[in-house]
Parts: sequence; structure tokens; C-alpha cells
Amino acid sequence: MSRRRRNRSVSGLDRRYLDALVRGDASVAARVVVEAQLRGLTVEQIYLHLLAPAQVEVGERWRARRLSVADEHLASEITLSEMERLRQRLPPPPVTGPHAILACVEGEAHAIGLRMLADFLTIDGWVVDYLGGTVPTHELVAFVGRRRPDIVALSVTQTRHLRSLTAAATALRRLTPPPRVLVGGAAVQRRPRAMTVAGVDAVASDARAGVHEARRLTATAAKPPAEGADYFERLGRRVQQVRAGRGFTQQELADEAGLDRTYISGVEHGKQNPTIGALLRLARALEVPLDHLVVHQRDVP
Repeated sequence: MSRRRRNRSVSGLDRRYLDALVRGDASVAARVVVEAQLRGLTVEQIYLHLLAPAQVEVGERWRARRLSVADEHLASEITLSEMERLRQRLPPPPVTGPHAILACVEGEAHAIGLRMLADFLTIDGWVVDYLGGTVPTHELVAFVGRRRPDIVALSVTQTRHLRSLTAAATALRRLTPPPRVLVGGAAVQRRPRAMTVAGVDAVASDARAGVHEARRLTATAAKPPAEGADYFERLGRRVQQVRAGRGFTQQELADEAGLDRTYISGVEHGKQNPTIGALLRLARALEVPLDHLVVHQRDVP
């Protein structure tokens, strides 16, 4: 779905979903999500363009005391219920792949954004340990030390919990080897300078950006061996040929696949080691079987 078509599909639904949350009307919220599906929106697009913006607005109204704590909790539960229903449409979690641990910092109970990132990473082919809200720092560090993930994603929405973020990031740095640390949440957006103190590796503005940053961090941490470079170059040329045959620009393919244009460019130039989830997105967007991209790469001149 192109950006223009997607915007038309979302038009009106975002406001109706927000209104349903503000009124605490779960049945109307569910009907809006069903209508979004009927309009052809993917799970990721519903998360990004309906659910996430509505929750941000609910949070802003709560901070401005235009909504009560009870109102905010009910809105969050409605969105979590819709996410649970949408999650049933996702493919089963992968058995192998890059590994991420996701947790809200100690004291932080707001976990919707983190749950969205967990689902996006699962779609992208990651093995995800989702720990949810308010994970004590010492327990998190011990768990990460045992599991040894590629990245740890931490979420903080309230600025009063930024100290917990700093404590967690500092403690994780002491592990051998230390994991890459990705951070997101409303508190980070409001006080970006805090990240220089926390010493994290990357900051994500939303779930899609979180996937992009997670890929970037793992590519930096473990680049493909030199003997694999030719494979990625052939794969990239194959993607480029199929894209050109469909008459897509890189941006149009990125919109259809739910990926960044710079990521598409990296794949086509053999500079990216795409996950199986990213390749599945590309295959669906290009309307070809997955093996058309990854099995026949030897045939690419």
C-alpha cells in the first residue's frame, strides 16, 4: 500500500479510535480496528497509525489532567485487548534469529509501546523475550547475563523514571560482553539529553524505528563475514531486478513492505544482512515467492 493510499485508508479512523478510547467504549474501538483491516491496513499500520497515536494523545490528556487515571487505564486496556486480537493474525514466533530482551525500567508500568516493539520485532524474525512493565534493575541485569541477547530494549514514559533508565543502562554496560542498549518511550522524547547520560546505543521514536535501530545495532555488532559479501550483493541485485520489473521506486517498495527506503537501498547494494522477516516483507510487497529472492540468487549476473 503506497503512502498516499495508506493515508486515505487511515483517514477518519484515527479520530474515531481516539474518541472511542476517550469515551472508554471498547465495542466502538473494536469496530474501528475491524474497519481498518477491511480497508487493507496491515497489523503494523494499525499499530502505527491508529493505536499508537491515540495512546500518545490519551497520555497527553492525562498529564494535562483532562483525563483521570481511571480513564487512562481503561483506554490502555482497550488498546491492549485490540493488540492481543491483532496478534492472532501474526505468524508464529521464530525459533532462531537475532535475540532481543524488552523491558520497562524499574517503576515504569506503561508498556504498550514496548509491547508494540515486541510484536514488530517478532514479525521481523527476532526471538523476543518480553518482560513487560516495571522490571527491577538487578533482576533485569541477571536475566540478561544468563540469556546473552543481541540487544536490550528499555522503555520509559515518565520522566521521573529516567534515573532507573540510567541505572539499568550503567549496570548492563558492566556485563561481559555488554549488550547493545536501545531505548524508547515518551520520557526519552521529552528529554533527549538524558540519553547522553544513560550512555545507550540508540533511541527509537516508535516501533518501526525501533526495528530499524535494532537491525543497525546488530549489523554494527556482528558484520557478515567477508566470504558472505558476494551472497548479499547477488541478493541485492535480485531484489533490485524484481523491483524494477514491478515498476516500483525504492520508496514505493519501502512503503509496501513497511521498511525504510535507506534499508531497501542497503539491501540492493549488498550492504545489509536482511532478516528472514524483512525478506518475507519484500517478497509479499513484490508479489513473488520468498525463494524467488533467496534461492535463485546464483542466477543473477
